[in-house]
Amino acid sequence: MSNNFKLIAFVLTIFLSTSIFSQKNLGKEADKHFDNREFYLAAGYYKKAYEKEKKAEKKARFLFQMGECHRHINQLKEAESYYTKAIKAKYDDPIANLYVAEIRKEFMRYDEAIVAYQAYQQEVPSSKDAELGIKSCELAQKWKDAPTRHVVENLAFLNSKENDYSPSFADQKNYKRLIFTSWRDGSVGGNDIVTGHSHSDLFESQMDKTGKWSQPKSMGEPLDSKYNDGSSYISKKGDLLFFTRCIEEKSKAIGCHIYISRKNGPTWGNPEKVEFDPNNLPAGDSLSFRHPCLSADGNTLYFASNMPGGFGGHDLYKCTYDKKTKSWSAPINLGPAINTAHTEAYPFMNDDGKTLYFSSNGHPGMGGLDLFKAEMETDGKFSKAPENLKFPMNSSKDDFGIIFKGKKDEGYFSSNRDGGKGGDDIWTFSVPPLLFDLEGFVTDKADGRAIANASILITGSDGTNFPVKTDDKGHYTTKLAPETKDRKSTRLNSSHTDISR
Repeated sequence: MSNNFKLIAFVLTIFLSTSIFSQKNLGKEADKHFDNREFYLAAGYYKKAYEKEKKAEKKARFLFQMGECHRHINQLKEAESYYTKAIKAKYDDPIANLYVAEIRKEFMRYDEAIVAYQAYQQEVPSSKDAELGIKSCELAQKWKDAPTRHVVENLAFLNSKENDYSPSFADQKNYKRLIFTSWRDGSVGGNDIVTGHSHSDLFESQMDKTGKWSQPKSMGEPLDSKYNDGSSYISKKGDLLFFTRCIEEKSKAIGCHIYISRKNGPTWGNPEKVEFDPNNLPAGDSLSFRHPCLSADGNTLYFASNMPGGFGGHDLYKCTYDKKTKSWSAPINLGPAINTAHTEAYPFMNDDGKTLYFSSNGHPGMGGLDLFKAEMETDGKFSKAPENLKFPMNSSKDDFGIIFKGKKDEGYFSSNRDGGKGGDDIWTFSVPPLLFDLEGFVTDKADGRAIANASILITGSDGTNFPVKTDDKGHYTTKLAPETKDRKSTRLNSSHTDISR
């Protein structure tokens, strides 16, 4: 063998070894990024690994993992495509059918979703997920066919082409200042290693006397950092701001935590991490504490966490503040009536201190996260199943982060439903008043003759008076004020009036 031939053989061996080594490491590198929740990066590595892989079993796994990456960053069309390809490639985990069903439900393809749920049910008969999914699809169609009286509108001026979500009131008296979370350009940090988009920051906008909102502005440092900051809540007094911050370290999974900032004149002080008792979580732990909401009296903090001992996914918890020791108690799980094996998040306690609103994908719903309402018992616990807010408050997509203007049935929430400007948008909701068109005739009781220009005083049982007059044919018509419980009878008894002379 000549020296030149030996050299060529040596170079070829090195090239082949390097190629095989790189191919093997693509999958490992993808798995490493996936385990660290760097889904955007992981998806790229899985795609390269899939293109180089020859074995059918491994190719099927890479397809499934690409679906997982896209699902975690809410790119559901891409996720469904990869899951479907994985199933056709005979991926051996039936969970792919479940994920396909969930995505189809979010796209309101209820019949197709039921087929996928049934396919999963055949392979995993003991699972409750398929039963829940089928029931949800059936209920969703009923709720769409009989919507509630809520009017839901996109708050277009505040929304961008990126994600805008989790609104909260900066002014808890007039409700004319909103703080919300956004991925829009202009964030303090760079790109998020999980999503590939800009880091989320807190933005603020104020409504003027004409009802117009100001251009949203970043709240800036120290509230906004190089990490993801969002999901805030300001105390009734306006002196405390709680929010979520998710620290990142490359190639290391670190959870989110709740931070508190105190008002210092016109500015906010440096945020401090809320410490719970007992605080025995190891540094760098992947546990998450997020979506804080403070009760009206300032004594109870509600939040979501995936800490051990829950029912699965993220659960809702509460803790109380001890003014003497100036410390927070150990978190208390809100129990099985609220929490499921899936995700419960974005709690909001109404001003009455009893009505809890939250989002979940573990109770029967229309798809993705749905908005729910639960009533607290006198002992401070929840024992009854929560009530789904139905359509149009809920959609087939994610609906979450609801807030109310005091006791009024109106406010704001977040959704990535169709009709928005970007991904997650902020939406308004309200219930318009019921107005009655009341009409009738006034006739003489003796001979039935119509009485022209008759003066009528319609009096509601709440003491409200409505004076009207008949025309030349004895006919009258008027509009009644918004419905009250007592005033319903006025409408029913005013169609025809006989007068004795």
